Amino acid sequence: MADDVMLDDQQLEMERGLRFAHIMMMVGQTQGNEALAAIMALTDLLVGKGIISGEEFDQTRAQAQEQVAGMSQPRVRLANMGDKYADGRTAEIDCHARIHLCHARCCTFNFYLTAQDLDEGVAHWDYGNPYWIKRKEDGYCTHCDATSRACSIHAQRPHVCRLYDCRQDKRIWLDFEARIPAPLEPAPGPLPIALAEPDLARGLMVKPASAEQDDEDE
Repeated sequence: MADDVMLDDQQLEMERGLRFAHIMMMVGQTQGNEALAAIMALTDLLVGKGIISGEEFDQTRAQAQEQVAGMSQPRVRLANMGDKYADGRTAEIDCHARIHLCHARCCTFNFYLTAQDLDEGVAHWDYGNPYWIKRKEDGYCTHCDATSRACSIHAQRPHVCRLYDCRQDKRIWLDFEARIPAPLEPAPGPLPIALAEPDLARGLMVKPASAEQDDEDE
């Protein structure tokens, strides 16, 4: 029992340290963006004063933009959606009666957790892509039972899971009312390390509205 307690304490400390590291990463990214803005402003001044020509600058910038566009730039993601237990909004879907048709494919979607989820310590996140939900080798959420496809942490499930409504999602239903599922595609496997953000650009995740607002505020 003592060893189990020690292990839990060590895991909590490791997660605490990782959260600090990720916060510092975000600080570094912010400072990098500020430095980039300063460089851009300086370049505009040089062109404006005729020190370099606009044609020279445009050609070089186009080349640099092409290089930057090809770079993967993952970011630490943490949603702020309020108290999931106090939020009365819940998508009322008869999942139990439909799961044999849809195969719980919503549990293969990517999304990131909230600070409340991290503090609660129930939902597992991907250490290689903080703080996205952890997925198994079969592509399903680590909390999705492989046999029944039921959620093993349903009472403590993340906020986005509570709000997600599959009725109009064409990835799942061709016709929800008629109970006609969309063609079942292979579930994507776990994301490579630090590639959650590029996959977001490919539209793989269910993104809460409040998380979109977080992005605009950054």
